[in-house]
Amino acid sequence: MSEMKRPKKEDKKEKEHAVQFERQQFEEYYVWLRDHMPDGFFEEVEPEQLTLITHYLMGFPLQDYFCQIQLKDRAFVLILDSPDVDLKVLKHFNLYGIRNYQTFISDEPPPFKGVKQRLRIATIFFTSYDDSSQHESCDNLIPKEQQQELYEGIKERHPEITFEDFQELVCCMDSRFLRTLTGDRLLSALLMFLRARERDHCQYEMRYNEDWKEKGGETPSVQIVLAWRNTPKYRFIYRLAKMIFRHNLNMVRVNVAYVQPYEKNSILIMSLGLHGIKGKAAWEEADISDFLKELVTLKCFPGTDEIEDTFVNPGLVTGNQGNLIRTIASFVHQTLVHADINQYSLRNVEEGLCRHPELTAQVVQAFEQKFHPEKKDIESYKKTRENLLMLVDHLDTGNEHNDLRRKNILKTAMHFVDYTLKTNFFRNNKSSFSFRLDPKYLNLVPYDRREKFPVLPYAIFYIRGMYFIGFHIRFKDLSRGGLRTVFPQRFEQMEIERNNVFAECYNLAFTQHKKNKDIPEGGSKGVIFLEPYERLLTEADILGKELVRAGKGEEEIEEIVSKFKKEQKLVYLYLTQRSFIYSFISLLNCYDDGTLKQKNIVDYYKKPEYIYLGPDENMHNNMIEWIAEYSKLSEYKPGIAFISSKPTYGINHKEYGVTSLGVNVYMETTLNHLGINPIRDPFTIKISGGPDGDVAGNQILNLYKYYPKTAKLLALTDVSGTIYDPEGLDLSIMAHLFHESKPIAMYPPKKLHDGGFLLDLQTKKEESAYATKTLCWRREGGKLREDWLSGSDMNHLFRHNLHRVKTDIFIPAGGRPRTLHINNYTDFLDAEGNPSSRAIVEGANLYLTPEARIALEKIGVLIIKDSSANKGGVICSSMEILASLTLTEEEFLQEKPELMEQILNIIREKARNEGELLLKTNSITGEFLTDISDQISKRINTYTYQLLDYLEKNVLPAHPDDPLVKALLSVCPPLLATKYRDRIIQKLPEVHKKAMVACYLASQIVYKKGLGWSPSIVDVLPLIASDPKITSSKPLEGHDFEVLS
Repeated sequence: MSEMKRPKKEDKKEKEHAVQFERQQFEEYYVWLRDHMPDGFFEEVEPEQLTLITHYLMGFPLQDYFCQIQLKDRAFVLILDSPDVDLKVLKHFNLYGIRNYQTFISDEPPPFKGVKQRLRIATIFFTSYDDSSQHESCDNLIPKEQQQELYEGIKERHPEITFEDFQELVCCMDSRFLRTLTGDRLLSALLMFLRARERDHCQYEMRYNEDWKEKGGETPSVQIVLAWRNTPKYRFIYRLAKMIFRHNLNMVRVNVAYVQPYEKNSILIMSLGLHGIKGKAAWEEADISDFLKELVTLKCFPGTDEIEDTFVNPGLVTGNQGNLIRTIASFVHQTLVHADINQYSLRNVEEGLCRHPELTAQVVQAFEQKFHPEKKDIESYKKTRENLLMLVDHLDTGNEHNDLRRKNILKTAMHFVDYTLKTNFFRNNKSSFSFRLDPKYLNLVPYDRREKFPVLPYAIFYIRGMYFIGFHIRFKDLSRGGLRTVFPQRFEQMEIERNNVFAECYNLAFTQHKKNKDIPEGGSKGVIFLEPYERLLTEADILGKELVRAGKGEEEIEEIVSKFKKEQKLVYLYLTQRSFIYSFISLLNCYDDGTLKQKNIVDYYKKPEYIYLGPDENMHNNMIEWIAEYSKLSEYKPGIAFISSKPTYGINHKEYGVTSLGVNVYMETTLNHLGINPIRDPFTIKISGGPDGDVAGNQILNLYKYYPKTAKLLALTDVSGTIYDPEGLDLSIMAHLFHESKPIAMYPPKKLHDGGFLLDLQTKKEESAYATKTLCWRREGGKLREDWLSGSDMNHLFRHNLHRVKTDIFIPAGGRPRTLHINNYTDFLDAEGNPSSRAIVEGANLYLTPEARIALEKIGVLIIKDSSANKGGVICSSMEILASLTLTEEEFLQEKPELMEQILNIIREKARNEGELLLKTNSITGEFLTDISDQISKRINTYTYQLLDYLEKNVLPAHPDDPLVKALLSVCPPLLATKYRDRIIQKLPEVHKKAMVACYLASQIVYKKGLGWSPSIVDVLPLIASDPKITSSKPLEGHDFEVLS
């Protein structure tokens, strides 16, 4: 090739030749496009765009047969046709929201030497930011006659929709989307949209075009119309194309509309045309059932990871089975991380499953053989299992360390299959996978199970969904406990917290079980761990780019994106909680004989399971009401009693301060034990948790109401900051903050006394690109000043202030579990090694680790353990469950004032009974209070189980004068025991009544007789049941208990 030289200005012939060559080429390729592209292509592109496409086609070979034409609101891609052509096109548009994607194929190869593939031109339209409230007229979007037809079609299924509602619905939709759909498909799309407004699951309708050959052209053999709430823009269409290609299908056309894309509940509507990749009908080339199962979970799992590359792309397993492997990986990580946090990190677990893919594939095969509703084959499952375990035992690559790790990973994966009793995995439409496991798998872990998990639970549920994993653990058949969502705000925190999801759930449930000793329900806990960081960031990034294209300024972009992130966090929170409940109830909801109501679930447990939830971290009132309503609509046996603390037909713990009521009784009892009468004598106190919290806020209110002249609240820490005042904080202001639901950062600095300070974590300033300072208000020499602290100084003060302030008593009433542990408990000591507080009443669960408790008790700190101190909440929830099972919703509202007064009295009595037993036993034996607390729980639960074993074989009598019935009624608030006595005796489930009798008699015996009384309880049941001192519901007077030396 001769070297190119700059053309000379005077050389007109060369210029004319170049222009002539360009003109000839342009005409040649323009004519070729005109003659060989389908009619639909020319309906889609405008004349000037066709000119642009022609110019790019001229240079097609020079660009390696791939041209991307990028415009402001759309793009065109020229590419040679291939089976995976959609993937090649769409991978370049991950950071765009795509509202329309369509490809057009030529009827012969383009006119380039050696090219045998046909030309495919893709048109991609992007979503765009539009903040105008003006929508196009409905008449411009859809002809009036068609509007009426569509409205009548919708009215058939949704009679409540008015014509005005219909027009409002249509006007907010994308005009291109509306114009590209035929009448039938548009009606389907609108109907799916209306369903998606109320449901989280993918709402879809599929149509087979049996006559696709006769129609010819680009007619798809299968058409799917779907609507899906809160669907991401990032990579979604690409991942959809990838999944479709994997199922031997290709996309003929895709039309997409995002309705209210920047609102809390945006909805994706999509019309999708599919065909077999080899030109046959879609149903001839693909397993449509398997395709749909994967489609409805597409947004729930990451699309590109090692599992996809190792298993799914090579065809070793299906996409659905790939999701199962991801689910198993998270379970194995949660099980084995306690053996070695580094060796069994999530990444190392995934590596262990991917290192020997043929073995992991056998785990998947065994799962299918055990649980597939149609292909279930237990004998094949046993053979697969036996063969796998034999191969794993013989695994030997020469690296003993890695081999042992991978053996443990593969064995635990197989144990997951072995000990799963039922799963929703094969259900057709779901938003997460749920599994009910027999806890005995914990006996097979490669570490000392008793050290980490001392008692085997009764049942474990494991749920995995979009950016979350969750567990529900219970220690008794009839159980209740809170459902909390852990939502870390920083990536580093998320990495650390993720290792402890199962352990935190277990410890909380076990603590709850000890705490529930006074009520018929055993202890349980649900923990959801939510980590939507990648999705939050990418969706915000796409919005930011759309705002730039819309011409918005930097400040406005920052404001809109910030608001969007805040709202989306809440959206993900609620979406996750609903998903957990959908999947959870699908494995619980059964008929009286134990048969599950949901289809396609193979159940090896086959017994009814009645579980009761309560609110916990990140559970808001609207979700509590939704959960209660969903349980009722699903006709799950507990109905609205499924969750307690309902704002309307329940008891709001924060409103009535039920947990802090018990905490306050223990505080008062403990102070009296220390020689301080809090009613009369001044005392100092510090609290973790903010005035806007339930337990901390209500305890502050208790200080203000009952000890306004004696209580000095010296220090407090919450998520917004930390405060110290040597003269005590103003309790009236603190009570005001509680009523206004404001954190400690909102305390007025001018109210601080000399030596006091307030660290406000919410107020920061940037010193440089790498340094930020935080505001700390200080009162010194009578003057208030601002002190801006560096990051390290801020962290030091925030971490250490509370634990080092000297007070009579400390109440942890907020904060994460394991805040005070064996490696930092010395923060609670002064320079001489003396504790900063004489007593601790644990209002918050698991604030101290067991090792930290022991270390502090050894140096004389009195610690009222969480399972004793904050049981007021669980007692209240149990009473609410009882009321919900007995009363109608209207009756509950009518009786609530009197009922609440009685419930609060029950909480006071039970807290005082245990508090006095704890401290008196401590005075006699010198044992640690935390050990005594465990002994009380163990003794009551032992007696309860002995009684339940006995009562299980017998029918409870129905006569009100029978001693056992008297015991049953004594559990109830007096209002229910008298006015609604017959319902209690006749309508409560038998299992519930027996649990009520057993736990009541067991707890009364221990509080009355003490820990030294130890004959078999069944042996003396007749004596117990006939003793009015035991069966009476009157407050206990004059304990005559015995104490074990």
